[in-house]
Amino acid sequence: MAFDFSDKVVLVTGAASGIGLAVARRFLAAGATVVATDIDTDALLSTAVPPEAASRWRTRRLDAADAADIGAGMEWLSREIGRLDVLVNNAGLARLEAISDLTEAAIDLQFAVLLKGPMLASKAALSLLADSDGAIVNIASIAAIIQAGGHACYSACKAGLVKFTRDLAKEHPGVRSNVILPGFIDTPILNAYGEGAALDAIKADLVTRIPRRRLGQPDDIADAVLFLSSPLAAYISGAELVVDGGVTATPLEAM
Repeated sequence: MAFDFSDKVVLVTGAASGIGLAVARRFLAAGATVVATDIDTDALLSTAVPPEAASRWRTRRLDAADAADIGAGMEWLSREIGRLDVLVNNAGLARLEAISDLTEAAIDLQFAVLLKGPMLASKAALSLLADSDGAIVNIASIAAIIQAGGHACYSACKAGLVKFTRDLAKEHPGVRSNVILPGFIDTPILNAYGEGAALDAIKADLVTRIPRRRLGQPDDIADAVLFLSSPLAAYISGAELVVDGGVTATPLEAM
């Protein structure tokens, strides 16, 4: 399905790789002006975009866990571009740690990136989005609704993001707010859990747990983001869209 976001402005956090990069590229291909943000400015600047779309590709360093940086980024966007139609809160990280091994630093980092950051970015963007009848799409995880060993802090943050999205939809009905819960997606975050044969074994095991019998790809999530941001989803707000190949539709063994 072809989406048309011509004359729309989209800001994506964590856009240097993985899901964020796929989302940013999909919006660019659909005609949007894309503000791609990340803390990895080298990766942002090295991202190849079609020459004919270069004028619609804007990059900015943005620490999605830093309140001052988020505020400055939104002020810059308002001043330089003057509008915002879609905010995609995607920036993420994951730490595989047992509860007994959690440190305050690990808790603070995950909370800051995965929950506090989207809260602050959404708050900062509300006035611009309301002016354009815009949309917020938050990227959570099926970890918010299943039990997965070693992910307690990550899962709690993602569950909080789901609840925050519902509250956004209730308190600010002029902005459509929805949340996507990806399953096992082949991204740098997943690839950080191993290397070589060990990583291959992890991925092969995950595939056995997925009814669709493949890992999700970043573009699978990007397509869902564009749908929820489009006029086709004009009456959808406060919703949770699970994109996991059927994982949560079947019993899942403890991981």
